[in-house]
Amino acid sequence: MVGVIGLAGCTSEDRSLPAVTAGSPSVPVLQPGRPGEPNATLTGSAAAPTTTPTASASDARFFQDMIVHHAQALVMVRAVLPDLTDPEVEGIASRIGDEQEPEIGAMARWLEGRGQQVPPEATNPNLTDHGAHSMPGMATAAEVDRLASATGVEADRLFLTLMIRHHRGAIEMIDAHLRNAVDENVEETADDISVTQTKQVGQMQAMLDRLR
Repeated sequence: MVGVIGLAGCTSEDRSLPAVTAGSPSVPVLQPGRPGEPNATLTGSAAAPTTTPTASASDARFFQDMIVHHAQALVMVRAVLPDLTDPEVEGIASRIGDEQEPEIGAMARWLEGRGQQVPPEATNPNLTDHGAHSMPGMATAAEVDRLASATGVEADRLFLTLMIRHHRGAIEMIDAHLRNAVDENVEETADDISVTQTKQVGQMQAMLDRLR
């Protein structure tokens, strides 16, 4: 008699798609060798097939876009940080850089683990083409150049103006994506970024008002 294994259907509560590893086979598995090389006999966990976690197209696209968005923030911070004069502005600029760089790394690892393309900006933020993206809040190439050449209080004000807009753009992207998020890790990351950047927008606006 042939046994039938029932598969439980996915429900609306499924939020992530983790890696699945089959049980280790008790019978050795023969792995064909490359041309000119002998075959190999695999046993135990080495012989167990694995599947790569999958990702929804919307989640992957969101992380890809957010990596590029974060990369521009790093470019802006690094371009102006040596010329900032206000201690509060310098402090929040440094904090933004310290926070967003590891966030880029985490999003890149999530994409890699699911076989998705990782934007080159993940390893080199300077590759960001400031005029090629239509994402909310992105600065133009001319604005980035102006920021890099600004000094004194002008640098403080311009950084705050551009970064407030940049943060608000990221929050807009998050609000749009959370309606379609599938993976729980993506949803949590988006929530964390939104909370942090919403708070920073308020802080930077207060600094900008003081410097006017």
